Amino acid sequence: MKKLSILLIILGLLTGCSEKGTYIKNTTSQDEHSVEKVIMSNEHVKLAKVLLFEDELLAGIRVNMFSRFKKKKIATDIQKKLEKEYPDMKITVSADSKILMETEKLIRKKGEKDYRKKIDKIKSIEKEQT
Repeated sequence: MKKLSILLIILGLLTGCSEKGTYIKNTTSQDEHSVEKVIMSNEHVKLAKVLLFEDELLAGIRVNMFSRFKKKKIATDIQKKLEKEYPDMKITVSADSKILMETEKLIRKKGEKDYRKKIDKIKSIEKEQT
């Protein structure tokens, strides 16, 4: 009984510390609510960082632990839905943790001066891994 209660406390702490939700930085006049709606309608997505800049929509997603083996398919499905919502934008969705981390760094960065260069770099990282 004592081991079970310790295990439950550890699980509670671990789940409480995990990051969840959708963070969107929008520098365009596009409506960002559709992005959040599309991403969070997928039950496998745990966290998403999205940047809308000029004609680019860059999204890094993290999937639930039990959906890790299907993360590429999940990213592809979300990308297709976003391409329907935003036909005039270049959409990049990746479930790779490096893309998520680089997108988060870009979102936190102040100033939009180097966004184009960084977005191209992130897209090249994504292409290398496919």
